[in-house]
Amino acid sequence: MPYFTALIALGCGAYGFTVGLRDGWEMGAYVAVKLPLIIFITLIVNGLLNGLLGLVLGSGIGFRKSVQFLLTGFAIMAVILGALSPISFFATLNMPSSGFGSGRFAWHGVSLLMHTCLIAFAGITAYARLLHYAREFADSSRTGTHAFFAWLAGNLFVGAPSWNLRPFFVSRGLKVEFIRDDPFNGNFYEAVIVALKNVSQI
Repeated sequence: MPYFTALIALGCGAYGFTVGLRDGWEMGAYVAVKLPLIIFITLIVNGLLNGLLGLVLGSGIGFRKSVQFLLTGFAIMAVILGALSPISFFATLNMPSSGFGSGRFAWHGVSLLMHTCLIAFAGITAYARLLHYAREFADSSRTGTHAFFAWLAGNLFVGAPSWNLRPFFVSRGLKVEFIRDDPFNGNFYEAVIVALKNVSQI
């Protein structure tokens, strides 16, 4: 378990640094702390939720085993994100700064969508491995599959509100800070819709 925890801290921390680096070293350091923190919070909340769902669905996978599965999945995800850090780093270096002319909102949208896709790729790849574990350790392959998709829905439900810990990179006119003064103003889904609209300006 300490090994997996270290992988999450290092892999997600390295990737988080490249996310915030577009707005300077300070923002990079903030996100390097926040991204692993989000993973650990999600692990605790979803570990309890997944254990409950596993028992309700009759998979035979309890709280302890579900936490172990999640920790393994997040560790795999962290390794993938760590491997993607150089891509994120060079993409960030080649993007205009957040104050770049009339297209600044478009490039902010590009950053958001790029990192959303990379993190989603890492998460889906990691969860594909968890499906194998769930089927293997459940009382039956069918209940294991049901438990897995319930876990996936739970992770999406818990993970999306982590957007409230923004900024991960700074919008035009806002200052670099660890957490905004109004963290509950808006949500992740609204941000993605706005980003898609802004990207069309490029």
